[in-house]
Amino acid sequence: MNFIIEPSKSQIIELAELKGHLRIEHDYEDDYLNKNIEMATSILENYIERPILKKKYKYLVYCDDKERPCKIELPVRNVELILSVKRKLPNGNRKRISFSIDMDRDRTFILISETQYPVEIKYIAGLIERPQDVPGELRYAALQIAKNIYSCNDEDILDSNSIRNVVDKYRRVTIN
Repeated sequence: MNFIIEPSKSQIIELAELKGHLRIEHDYEDDYLNKNIEMATSILENYIERPILKKKYKYLVYCDDKERPCKIELPVRNVELILSVKRKLPNGNRKRISFSIDMDRDRTFILISETQYPVEIKYIAGLIERPQDVPGELRYAALQIAKNIYSCNDEDILDSNSIRNVVDKYRRVTIN
């Protein structure tokens, strides 16, 4: 199970930016528009398979084999920092365990030898620290996705070629 324990304090686009994009001057839909920004960001991050703004995560994993070392792939790409790796004990306490890190392109693996109990890994991942540093094409894509959500299009909100063309270079591509 992977949880965000500390989301980014900002959004990749601001409410005023979306309102300008939609040519909205009133304030009575602001809460709804902020939800659209959150949904658009989530959809965009799922599509490119990585977080845009840095967040702190907690990943809880159970290793199947108690006899051999365990290689755990973190489910989020662009891991910047491993904060802690702990074993969850039956009494509810946690004990730090030694680990090593293995990187394969933008994938991060944690290697541990102690696999007797569930393992809790806390880490920070994301492409960008500050919203103002988000590339223009990702900002544009988020605005277009939020616009599609707002206008209640029945079609796929990512179906627009203008959205896919600008964000595909940020998408993780895996060839097997």
